[in-house]
Amino acid sequence: MTQIVSKDGFVADQFADLERLAPEDYRPGAALALGPTADPGALAEQLSSAPLVEITVGGFGDGREFSIGALLRRQGYRGHLRACGPLLVDQFRALIRCGFDDIALPDEMAERQPEAQWRAVPFETGYRARLLNA
Repeated sequence: MTQIVSKDGFVADQFADLERLAPEDYRPGAALALGPTADPGALAEQLSSAPLVEITVGGFGDGREFSIGALLRRQGYRGHLRACGPLLVDQFRALIRCGFDDIALPDEMAERQPEAQWRAVPFETGYRARLLNA
C-alpha cells in the first residue's frame, strides 16, 4: 500500500482505479508508469492522453525523477504528475518545484515521516528569499 502526499498533507488517491501501464503497453486513458531511466522526449504520443504520469524513484540519492518531471512539464504535459517511492520530507518541496503534483509514499515511509512533517514544508518562499528578507 501507499500513502498519497500532496501540499495538503495525506490525501486519498484520486487515480486509484486507473490502470498503470509502461510506455510500450500504453493505451489512452490509462496512467503512464515510468522508471528512473525514462526518456521524456520519446513519450509525446502517450503523454497526449495520459491523465496521470507516475515516475518511480530509484532511491533516496537518485535525482533523475526531478529532471524527468521538469522535462515533462517543459514539453507541455499538463496532466497529473506523481513521484512514487521512498522519498524524504526534505525532497518534497523540490519535487513540487519541478512540477510534481504529489507523491505516492510507501506505508513504512509514511509511518516514519508523519503527516505533520509533510504539512510543515514551506512552499511560499525559498531559503534565499527568507534570508534576503531577514
